[in-house]
Amino acid sequence: MPEADLKLAILAAYKRLLRPLIRILIRNGVSFGEFSEVAKDVYVEVASGDFQLPDKNMTQGRIAILTGLTRKEVNRLITERGKKRKTNASNLNRVARILSGWHTDPEFTGPYGLPLDVPYDSPGQSTFAELVRRYTGDMPARAMLDELLRIGVAIETDGGRIKVLTRTYLPKADAPESLDRLGNAVRNFVETMDFNRTEIDPDRRLLERTVDADSGIRVSDLPIFQTYVRERGQFLLEEIDDWLSKLEPITENEREPIVHTGVGIYHYIKKTKDNTL
Repeated sequence: MPEADLKLAILAAYKRLLRPLIRILIRNGVSFGEFSEVAKDVYVEVASGDFQLPDKNMTQGRIAILTGLTRKEVNRLITERGKKRKTNASNLNRVARILSGWHTDPEFTGPYGLPLDVPYDSPGQSTFAELVRRYTGDMPARAMLDELLRIGVAIETDGGRIKVLTRTYLPKADAPESLDRLGNAVRNFVETMDFNRTEIDPDRRLLERTVDADSGIRVSDLPIFQTYVRERGQFLLEEIDDWLSKLEPITENEREPIVHTGVGIYHYIKKTKDNTL
């Protein structure tokens, strides 16, 4: 495909990709100017991190050429990035690791694989404090417990034990974690699509499949389909989570490179003018 036609195809695809993302920005009062600054910053970050020539330092001049920004803008963005304070990381990943460990680790599960109600701390291994140490490492147990209680995925029983209520945590729409989840999910999916487009060997491409209702389905059938997809998708994800939990734990002295990987499943409904769902 000629370069000009490829650019047009890419921009058309990005227009479709950006539509739901721009809707979220407008809904939350983010202006084009604010989004533009973020886009410029990401252009500079990606150009400097992913397009460096072998054995050559990445200069601001080369970044300007790759991004189409002026050298003055590149310098400003790099300088401002260095001054910005690091924001506290979301607890989303920590919560997910705790819930997964609580449902798969033999020391925290009982008969039929059900998660145990555990004491906060006591002699022995099956305690909440040990669970936090094992699956987060960097967070105090009391702070983690307060967070699990706050978001409603665990409770303290009358007997003084801690009971987990769910294996999956879906943040509320107004929670910061929901936006963290949005960013991670979209990024991971697009990274998969981009990898598969550029990988020549079909056997190395990552799984990415879609099932469509060719002619659509009746509105009355949608709740039934939603329930079916939710139940089957959750079953598959838990099965994969169980498989992953059986691998040898990663240690501090690993000799092999570590790969961060996973699987995501989503159910989509195309938004149309006639779609009032």
